[in-house]
Amino acid sequence: MAKSTPETTRDLAVSLPADRVNVCVGADTYSIVLGGSDTDEKISFIDMHIPPGGGPMPHAHECEETFYVVEGEVTVFCQDARTFVTPGAAVHVPGWAPHCFLNLSKAPARLFCIVSPAGLERQFLEIGPRVATRTTPPPPVDPEKLAELKKNLPAIAARYNAKILSPDTFQHLMTPAEIKFVQEANGE
Repeated sequence: MAKSTPETTRDLAVSLPADRVNVCVGADTYSIVLGGSDTDEKISFIDMHIPPGGGPMPHAHECEETFYVVEGEVTVFCQDARTFVTPGAAVHVPGWAPHCFLNLSKAPARLFCIVSPAGLERQFLEIGPRVATRTTPPPPVDPEKLAELKKNLPAIAARYNAKILSPDTFQHLMTPAEIKFVQEANGE
């Protein structure tokens, strides 16, 4: 009996650093390593640079999300729990779980993020400006553009099966000093 070799119609996906799109989402810079168009929408892989005080606003989305801490440290808030993670730690956020993560330290953090199914990377590309490299800081904020983005963000998120939550969703799990640190880092 001859063994059959598995077959696919999909090509190998290769991502080189010079070819990646880097996008700023708030204070963070996300490098899209592999997007849904590279993986038949199975996954996306994102290299995240999170400066001190950085991290996304509280949110929830249909897709599953896994973070692997490469450098630095972040605090993950998910549902009603707070988890501190350092290099080598991995965290998996189930679909629709309210969550966010924050860099509450004074050093940048680097996370590898896998999203399944893909699509969240397209939301990031829709809302954030492009920058040259994965560590390039965001450009100066135009107050009018920021106000327009905040107004449109719930509708943008909904297009990607996501929901933006209240900024204070996880503040009951934070100290006043941590809240102040994040607010100052984000120019509030």
